[in-house]
Amino acid sequence: MSRQHENGNVLWFILVAIVLLGALTAILSRGGNSVDQSGDVEQNRIKAGQILRHVKSFESAIQQMQLRGISENEISFENATTATDYTNANCSVDDCKVFDTGGGLTYQAPPTGANDGSEWIFTAANNVGTAAGPVGTTAATTGNDLIMLLPNANASLCIWINQDLNVGTSGTLPVETTGIATTAFVGTFPGGGPTILDGDPAPFELDNKSAGCFTDLAASPDVTYLYAVILER
Repeated sequence: MSRQHENGNVLWFILVAIVLLGALTAILSRGGNSVDQSGDVEQNRIKAGQILRHVKSFESAIQQMQLRGISENEISFENATTATDYTNANCSVDDCKVFDTGGGLTYQAPPTGANDGSEWIFTAANNVGTAAGPVGTTAATTGNDLIMLLPNANASLCIWINQDLNVGTSGTLPVETTGIATTAFVGTFPGGGPTILDGDPAPFELDNKSAGCFTDLAASPDVTYLYAVILER
């Protein structure tokens, strides 16, 4: 009887140990997931800060160039890095080049993980905001804004940026059903009914927003963009 009793106790302790081991594994697993999630949030916070500071440097550089007498049609994003040719025939000196003595900036690729590695796009083919909530004005040609775009942007990073900039509904991305123009800026502001970037359909979440993210549903497949107005018109 004594030996049977001892065997029963051993089985009981083994069962308790199994239960405790399972509980510990579950706790460690949840802890690991929390650490991963915290790490993702921190990485998004850092990248968002880098991108928004980078955008601000363009806005400041263009403002300084204009104060020195450079017209908006002379601004050039010509550089030796991007595959897109931004040569502006209106710009014949380095003082009107953003990536030279004019703006004093150096072209920087998007931070790793911010998008799929696609280059920044500099375009003036869009008018940001509806007539009820324009960034600048909504007049054709004279209302086109000079913006920089980050195509194929990381959705989770974009959600973080929109939350930081108070764009749209937290946790989601506004959609644009009428598309966006990505024509390279080479000194002209296209007229004839510019593309309106407003986060349609209603509630037009990009109205009065000079920067943010949205998903272009008119593209096939869909494309998520980060946009930022660097010259409001």
